[in-house]
Amino acid sequence: MSNIENKNVKGRDWTFIVYPESAPKAWREVLDDTHLRWVESPLHDRDVNPDGEIKKPHWHILLSYDGPVTLGAVKKLTDKL
Repeated sequence: MSNIENKNVKGRDWTFIVYPESAPKAWREVLDDTHLRWVESPLHDRDVNPDGEIKKPHWHILLSYDGPVTLGAVKKLTDKL
C-alpha cells in the first residue's frame, strides 16, 4: 500500500496480504488487539505467477469494520504488519 493516491477512500471491508518473512512474530495479536473482525486465509506457499515464477508465501487477510473507515486509517494498521 505504499503508492496510495487517495487516503480518504472509505470502506467497511478491507483486504491485504501478510508475508511471513516480513511480519512481526505477533502480527495476529496486533489484529486481535484492534477488536475488529478479521479472517486469515491458509498460507499461500504454492502460488505461481503467469510466467511460472513461484510467488512469495503469503496470507490473505480480510478486515471488517462496523462502519466506513478511510484507507489512511487502514494503512496505519497494516503498516504495523
